[in-house]
Amino acid sequence: MSERPLLGIDVGGTKLLLLAQWSDHRDVDRVPTGSAFTGRHLDTEIDRFVSALGTAPVGAGVAVPGLVAGDGSVQTCDVLPLLVGWRAEVLGRLCPVRLLNDVEAASLEELHDLPAGSTAAVVMAGTGIGAGFVVDGRPFRGARGWAGELGSIPIAGAEGVATLDQLASGASILKRLSGGAASVLARAAAKDPAVLQALRGAGEALGLGLATVIDLFNPSVVAVGGGSLELPGYLEAAVESAARHSMPELWKVCEVRRVRQGELTAALGALRAIGAELV
Repeated sequence: MSERPLLGIDVGGTKLLLLAQWSDHRDVDRVPTGSAFTGRHLDTEIDRFVSALGTAPVGAGVAVPGLVAGDGSVQTCDVLPLLVGWRAEVLGRLCPVRLLNDVEAASLEELHDLPAGSTAAVVMAGTGIGAGFVVDGRPFRGARGWAGELGSIPIAGAEGVATLDQLASGASILKRLSGGAASVLARAAAKDPAVLQALRGAGEALGLGLATVIDLFNPSVVAVGGGSLELPGYLEAAVESAARHSMPELWKVCEVRRVRQGELTAALGALRAIGAELV
């Protein structure tokens, strides 16, 4: 086999998605993760996927849910705490690797075709919540490349101050409802009032985060993705809440939509990142 693929890898709080992009097709694999998932597990799953391809990749982008240090290691990772310190050393022996935050990767994919000079944002609501921005046509990354930790913003409520992650993330929803995703979906499908109320409340909290992004950045687009959007009523409540709490003039000029590539968004963005480095 003469052709070698590019890899895009999205390491999530509940799922690892591995994507190999060939000239004429894609190979995609999914592996469950969770809080006990370690860097060694990640190396093993990547090695298994690459071995099945039959050839070494030409390059790989790896998107992780946390802060990436300047030395190319995972600095913090709330949803996968045992991934802290991991760097793509094993994969790096096969090909060039780019390690980046998962929402930064999602932004690279979702916002790559914006008109020149645009301001836009991506908000990913999965196990945790994060955001990525393009401002006046340029990626906005912050002093250390860590801008976008939307899940960490504090929100005051009747019970005190909580972070957006604590109010609206997938992990907080499952904790509040004492069940796994399949159980929560089944209870929602059965119209369990407590579940539907909890999902709506979490969506309304996410809407406060969206309104914050809209009021701060005046974007033309806010694209929303992540596994939590599959929870019934969650996205609808978020959009309604964002509309209520945004400044009306800013809301009217902003399109709020789902990310166009769904669950593949961050993996494709990671692939796009390494592809740009190899040109």
